[in-house]
Amino acid sequence: MKNLTEGSLLKHLLNLAIPTIGGMIAFSIFNITDTYFVGKLGTNALAAMGFTFPVVMVAGAVSVGVSTGAASLLSRAYGKKDNEEMRRIATNGILLAMVIVAVFTPLGLLTMDSLFTLLGAESDILPMIKSYMTIWYGCVVVVMMPPVCDGAMRAVGDTIRPFKVMLICAILNIILDPIFIFGWLGVPAMGIKGAAIATIISRFIGMLASLYYNHYHHNLIDWKVPKLDELLSSWSGIIRIAVPSIGVTLLPQLIRIALTAFSATIGGTVYVAAVAVGTRIEGFALVISMAIGSSIVPLIGQNYGAGELLRVREIQRLISKSAIIIGIGMFATMSFASEPLIKLFTTNPELIEISKLYLIVVTLGSAGLNLYNFNSHSLNAIGLSKESLLINVLGTVALILPLMFIGAQYSFFGMLLGLVAGQLIIGICSNYYVKNIFKFKHLETSEKTLLYKL
Repeated sequence: MKNLTEGSLLKHLLNLAIPTIGGMIAFSIFNITDTYFVGKLGTNALAAMGFTFPVVMVAGAVSVGVSTGAASLLSRAYGKKDNEEMRRIATNGILLAMVIVAVFTPLGLLTMDSLFTLLGAESDILPMIKSYMTIWYGCVVVVMMPPVCDGAMRAVGDTIRPFKVMLICAILNIILDPIFIFGWLGVPAMGIKGAAIATIISRFIGMLASLYYNHYHHNLIDWKVPKLDELLSSWSGIIRIAVPSIGVTLLPQLIRIALTAFSATIGGTVYVAAVAVGTRIEGFALVISMAIGSSIVPLIGQNYGAGELLRVREIQRLISKSAIIIGIGMFATMSFASEPLIKLFTTNPELIEISKLYLIVVTLGSAGLNLYNFNSHSLNAIGLSKESLLINVLGTVALILPLMFIGAQYSFFGMLLGLVAGQLIIGICSNYYVKNIFKFKHLETSEKTLLYKL
């Protein structure tokens, strides 16, 4: 455990973020490995895996939401040095994940035919989808639980062990995928079903490692039967933060859907392909920003729980500067490195030029994107997740999407400028809003938490 209420804030931020970057890269490798090996089975198998993405994405958003809620409460309990509450929150967060699994699994298994048919899966692909998702739904606990366990470790300042967990999962998946998909080492070839088995085994080992670290290294798991009132109180606190966090996690998908739809209208297949290539490269470029974002909850949460409000305000100023510096760095990098990166995916000259335009223009708004993402994490850290959701909903629905639509009436470039303008405006407005909240005017103190009034 690391006490983040003392010492250099910049050093703490770097110590939290750097291992998280490694973990996110490992997670990206995990996903790319599945896609690479399944792609060797042919177009139908790759399409079948593509149809599973929305369900996997929703499950991931739910697990990250629960993880964020538990981490917010846990980091504040750590700041107050309340070890009993820390164990109670971590344990009850894990139990909540198991309850969600108990609902998610049978619901998923019973709705596979209707759901994937609704998503557009044809009869020749549906059996492959079901062979993958039957295993995935049946073992979804190994997908849901590790993020909650890893979030608990991050809340107490440990980002090294979550990185180790993801690295273990990625390496195991690289080893197991070809064995089960193609039938190496005497194992029967199972195709896309084998990919599901490899994923589940890898994540199962990751889950065991996460539970081991939580129990033996941080003493965060309480094996006593929880009291009902304490259990419900913990679940209520976690869910109040988790539900808005899930919404914030899913909202960017609306922007991606809009980008694809508008691009198809503007220029057809080549523009859609350019957005696909551009967003994939952009995703890797955003790893640093996402790592800092996940580091904000423990850093602010611990200091807020300890009543170190001046440090909380200093953290807010630090991450605002970081958002701008990283945004400028992303734009500068894409200005000269976008073309060679794009050529890793395609040799089509027209596609290269359109993808390059996408990356250079979109990264102009990176500072704004970073600002409102960082500010959202800051609000989650002190329990103001509804305000975080409000910023993201209003920004996406009332500003970004309309500006993209207006720009799309003129050109692809106009659509991208609309996206950039929306991100910059939301970033500036959210920063002003959070800065005012973090002035902590008229603070009152109660037994459990610090309350603010503007």
